[in-house]
Amino acid sequence: MKELKETLQQTAQFWKGFYAAHSLRHTPSPFAQWCLENYLPENSHILELGCGNGRDSFAFLHRNLPVIACDACGVAIADNLQHQTSLNLNVKGNFLTLNFAELETLEAKNINTLYSRFVLHAIPESLEDKILDYATARLPSGGRMLHEFRTIRDPLMQQGEALSETERLTTHYRRFLNPDVFRKKLAVRGWKELFFVESDELAVFGNENPVVARIVVEKG
Repeated sequence: MKELKETLQQTAQFWKGFYAAHSLRHTPSPFAQWCLENYLPENSHILELGCGNGRDSFAFLHRNLPVIACDACGVAIADNLQHQTSLNLNVKGNFLTLNFAELETLEAKNINTLYSRFVLHAIPESLEDKILDYATARLPSGGRMLHEFRTIRDPLMQQGEALSETERLTTHYRRFLNPDVFRKKLAVRGWKELFFVESDELAVFGNENPVVARIVVEKG
């Protein structure tokens, strides 16, 4: 079994190579579209963690929603910054290279919304806890978190090398979340649940149809 640190370093190299080879400009994810329709009002100031190629970041910016978009992959961030210069946007995004282990150093003023898609299952639980603690400390009362992630019922959990009960290694690292445990973490921190669902058919991509959870919570 590989040490987790080594595994995460290999995963970082995987994403660096991926984004270096793919300057992707997808349409917004179904999750981003759903959030825009239901849970991102006009006064949303978004901190997006794990923005990747910016497919959701730019969807928010086109809706004139201010965004601080962070990713640990500097190649992806550089590509997003270059792409932004080609657009005529009323609101400019702030794209930053950030390792979530250093999240507490981020000065995200005026942020009232934290958004992540397919991020929590890509990081160890220790970093998940850092994100929840950061949001609890920094977001104002009435602020929201919106997350989508793979769960322990996702068929992909049956593939790859088992690193622990919920961690797997295929081409890169994944950790499959137990939604019940995650929801309890939020409740303990004082977050009110506005929406929750766990299902397939929410994040279909090609032949892949993962079981994911969507959750929206509001700070009390």
